[in-house]
Amino acid sequence: MAAARDAEVGGLGLDWTTEPSILDASGLAEWYRLAEVYASQPARFREGDRAAVAAYCSWWSAFAVSAADVRDRGPVVEGRSDHDRGRLVKNPATVAMREASQQLRYWARELGLTVDARVRIGLADQSEPDGDNIDNPFA
Repeated sequence: MAAARDAEVGGLGLDWTTEPSILDASGLAEWYRLAEVYASQPARFREGDRAAVAAYCSWWSAFAVSAADVRDRGPVVEGRSDHDRGRLVKNPATVAMREASQQLRYWARELGLTVDARVRIGLADQSEPDGDNIDNPFA
């Protein structure tokens, strides 16, 4: 009966040692960071969640690359087109960073990686702001 229930909810716990081939070094670093964070909760993510976790890690990588470009070159760069040559324009990496940020937010909610998402799916613990922590005046 337990095996049937596991199959219904996405299979057994996610095998973090099997790396998604789509991830680059930054995405793999996030993959293994999540593996470490959730090591004590082996069924927190299931094999059925593999694509979603890989998508989150892939968007993390896209965010990191574009954020590094904005950090290194700034939010404005010299224009390269004939029309923009010789003047400053918005760094195209800011658009990529914004898109990646939106996707990260989406996947973080889907995977229960935010406080709000954990409360929504019943995973919040007492130390989180939305838990019943009466010792926290800001909760």
